[in-house]
Amino acid sequence: MRRVDRSQSTEPSILHKPDKQGKTELDRVLDHMAGPDAAKAFEFARYKENAVKVELERLFHGKCAYCESFFASTQPVDVEHYRPKGEVEGVAGHLGYYWLAMDWNNLLPSCIDCNRRREQKTPDIAIGSIVKLLSSGEFDRTRKMSLGKSSAFPLATERGRARSPGDALLAEHRLLLDPTRDDPREHLTFHIDRDHLIGLVFPKLTGQALQAPGQAQNGAPADLVALAAQAGVSAVGLVSIQVYGLNRLSLVQARTKVLRDIEFILELGIGLAEVIEEIDGETAGKNAQIAGSSAAQAQQLGKDIAFNAKIKRGIEGFRRDTLAQLRRMADPQEPYSELVRAWISKYLS
Repeated sequence: MRRVDRSQSTEPSILHKPDKQGKTELDRVLDHMAGPDAAKAFEFARYKENAVKVELERLFHGKCAYCESFFASTQPVDVEHYRPKGEVEGVAGHLGYYWLAMDWNNLLPSCIDCNRRREQKTPDIAIGSIVKLLSSGEFDRTRKMSLGKSSAFPLATERGRARSPGDALLAEHRLLLDPTRDDPREHLTFHIDRDHLIGLVFPKLTGQALQAPGQAQNGAPADLVALAAQAGVSAVGLVSIQVYGLNRLSLVQARTKVLRDIEFILELGIGLAEVIEEIDGETAGKNAQIAGSSAAQAQQLGKDIAFNAKIKRGIEGFRRDTLAQLRRMADPQEPYSELVRAWISKYLS
């Protein structure tokens, strides 16, 4: 997950376009919720408009807001409501943040796996511990969990939860990251270790652990908040990892492949640098021979030196290209670019 500046987008006007009666979708849902049929589901439509999907795809470069996977080539985008438009999981009597269903600031593009609740394989790990991918591609320690945001919107405390349009959203102590509101780097950190290539993400350390942390349980957000406090890590990071399924098997496999690609490019760059060093050594030797050589020998040595220089320039160009490719992989338009940025920050900065 990486920070995205929503101010760089243009809010689609269709979200607030009035109907033939002059009412916007917000007007109509407010009327519905104030009427006798408030218990019935309201059919929201504006967020599904193509203009909304196009602008979200442009702003997020065709990637899921949560996991940075490309969704455009394999599946239709889910226009995700950060605050659920309908019921809120685990909050009895909450009718959802219905007044935000067409609010541009509440809409995010999501892949199906981050947005829809289903059973997913995920590592069974203590916070910050290392697991491995077996040769079969499976985790060395694995379990199945119900992952995906669905209608979840956990808060650190129910006190201050907004239930109607007049309530202050800023009073809510959110436990889920929104990359357009939050800086994910303050809450998440990648496992970056060249000796153990695996694309895991962990909650970021915030301070001294209160006691030895237990396992990351498949429990309620309150349990995860307590576990985060014990481990001295970001509760927002830990809850977001579980709710969005940021360590599900398929995602870890994809991130691990990117790490392996980075390692290959780096090793190629190192190999080219060694070849350049050898050429420099050979050229230095030939330069030393010229002084005591005959005219014919000196002429041949000069040709050899010129040839070496030509080869060196070509190899230097290839080496620059390999390093440039690493930088390109960290571009916001690329999948898992925040992982690549973290790797570059540790090893190339």
